[in-house]
Amino acid sequence: MNSRTISICFVRSMLSHCPEHQRAELFRRAGLAPDIIQQDKARISPAQFAQLSRSAMKVSGDEACGHYPGKLKLGTYRLLAQFVSEAKDLRSAIARNIQFIDILETGYQPHFKEAGRNAHYQIQPEAGCTVSPWVVEQHLMLTHRFMSWLVGTPIPLSYVGCHYPAPPHRDEYHFLFFSPMRFEQAQSELVFESRLLDLPVVKSHDDLEALVRQMPYNLLFMPSHQKNYTDQIRRYIRKSLPNSPSYEQISESLGLTPQTLRRRLRDEGCDFRQIRNELLRDMAIDLLQQSDASVQEISYQLGFSEPSAFIRSFRNWTGVPPNHYRRQEAAQFKADSVQSP
Repeated sequence: MNSRTISICFVRSMLSHCPEHQRAELFRRAGLAPDIIQQDKARISPAQFAQLSRSAMKVSGDEACGHYPGKLKLGTYRLLAQFVSEAKDLRSAIARNIQFIDILETGYQPHFKEAGRNAHYQIQPEAGCTVSPWVVEQHLMLTHRFMSWLVGTPIPLSYVGCHYPAPPHRDEYHFLFFSPMRFEQAQSELVFESRLLDLPVVKSHDDLEALVRQMPYNLLFMPSHQKNYTDQIRRYIRKSLPNSPSYEQISESLGLTPQTLRRRLRDEGCDFRQIRNELLRDMAIDLLQQSDASVQEISYQLGFSEPSAFIRSFRNWTGVPPNHYRRQEAAQFKADSVQSP
């Protein structure tokens, strides 16, 4: 278990154009209580998020779920992936991506330019159109992860620019891009080193078919960031529990000085405290869902000195105490079992 949970903020954004009368059924299919969308600190699993996304596309007949001026017919993303995958290298893959998207009614246009040592992949609104943060985030994230998958290696980002102000849930963006975020920029863009444009496309047709069959779930876990410091620290802390390793111990285990590790984490858009809290939160959610361990047992497994400290932290993370969270999950499971044929 090393799953990262997903904030309800992204669920709200994804379903913002979905009629309310359809949402209850979408949540039921994903094994979620319909009222979870009203809970500001609620979190769901990647599998539940992927199920919501697939169901919303199917119900609406629109792979953009209402976020574009025109509908994206089911199968559009498959055709896009097939067209882009025929490129010989990253530069031509980006060109093909832009060429395909230009024929769709999205309300924005992608652009690409090289400036000195940097490459800039940008999206700009078309005349009279407004591009929402959700559209920006999804397009840039999926483009980055798909391109990384095509060339079979990480595409490290120098930074990600967004044309809108930083949202209250800005800490969530770390796991979208693993890079610094710059808000209120003139352009929404991915910025990386131009030298990477010559990377060859290495994925086969069979590889692509396997990827497309599991979209969007597999794109939430692209293997292009397995060697980043965030994941290494998460793994180190998890193996050390219930002991709580210090920042200095972790930096030494990675062969870095504390100052260097701090700088590397800043390049990934996060810090040590954030990584630790997110890991404990996600492990707590998983244990409450998947095990019969008591709250006291879970608190000690996660390195808390007292259950009361764990309960306070869990309430801060999710908005509800752990026993309440577990009862919600059990009630929803029972409701799903009753409704299943």
